[in-house]
Amino acid sequence: MTELEHERLAGERGITPVGGGDSGRTAMLKRGFGALALTAFAFLIIWGTWKSDKPVTDSARKLTIRQAAAFEPVAETPAVPVTTASIPAAPISAPPAAPAPAPDQMLESARRAPVLAYNRPVASGRPARNVPTAGVPVDPYDFGRAEPRNELADKLKPTPIEGVRAARLPNRNLLVTQGTSIPCVLETAMSSDVSGFVSCVVLRDVMSDSGNVVLMEKGTQVVGEYRGNVRRGSKRMFVLWARAKTPTGVIVALASPATDALGRAGFDGDIDTHFWERFGSALLLSIVGDASSIGRQQLQDGSIQINNTAGATNTAAGIAVEQSINIPPTLSKNQGELVNIFVARDLDFSSVYQLKRIESRTQILDRTLPGGLVGPAMVTK
Repeated sequence: MTELEHERLAGERGITPVGGGDSGRTAMLKRGFGALALTAFAFLIIWGTWKSDKPVTDSARKLTIRQAAAFEPVAETPAVPVTTASIPAAPISAPPAAPAPAPDQMLESARRAPVLAYNRPVASGRPARNVPTAGVPVDPYDFGRAEPRNELADKLKPTPIEGVRAARLPNRNLLVTQGTSIPCVLETAMSSDVSGFVSCVVLRDVMSDSGNVVLMEKGTQVVGEYRGNVRRGSKRMFVLWARAKTPTGVIVALASPATDALGRAGFDGDIDTHFWERFGSALLLSIVGDASSIGRQQLQDGSIQINNTAGATNTAAGIAVEQSINIPPTLSKNQGELVNIFVARDLDFSSVYQLKRIESRTQILDRTLPGGLVGPAMVTK
């Protein structure tokens, strides 16, 4: 039988050398897979055991020490009595004990409370609000917390009136008081298109408050300033007189407003509203727009479409109106017109003028005596 096995015919099936090598490699792979399965199984067992362990809390870590046996105090050794000589002291009567105050239950409960809320008084006498929690703004501007107002209570309050003490003018002979009206004639014409200066000449002598001394002679020049841009609907222009210069070289700051001949504030004059400048271009463009609309209609009848011409015309009209609608009116006032100066403050000339008596006391008395009065001589033919 053995000999038959060694003696094979050519081309007969048998175990090839490649098949014999594969059987050894298969055994090694099986052993490797088995070792890998054992390792995975051991890892799963260890991982499940580690996950089952729960973290120990702090309370469990604390050691609890309990008393195992009953407490027995240490036996005290009786002390030997010691005899000492003592001087008997007179008995002292103890003061009667004051009755204990009744406990305040509200105070005790407040002390034992975990939070104590209170209001801190302020200097103004108004009770302060409770302090809000830090970082949380509660109505920082005090909106909606104003004290309610009572209309009747407001009407019952009297109006506080302060007393005024009367005083005397220092020297009426050298003073032009507030409220004096000084007539003046314009030297320069005025136009409100541009701000500028204006001057006038005083028509008559300006007397002192007493009426005895001439403080501003006739011909005094007054300089003022005006600002343009008269508002639409207004027909007057404000002018401020700044300084006056007398023919003798005395200057005084007026800082007083100008009035017209009747005392009304400001100057009136000829008003130009610039109607055609404001609306003329818009009207012209509107006419052009209508003409373009008519032409477009005629072209559309001939099957020609024109759409941009009308839109451009409307846009141009809107731009023209926007740029010209804000033109302010112009006020013009000619030179030579009569205006007034309303003195707004007391003008004191005591620093530049001094009064001097030109007649003696005797001459003044002689002029006032009835016997010394002589009537004017009558002129006859």
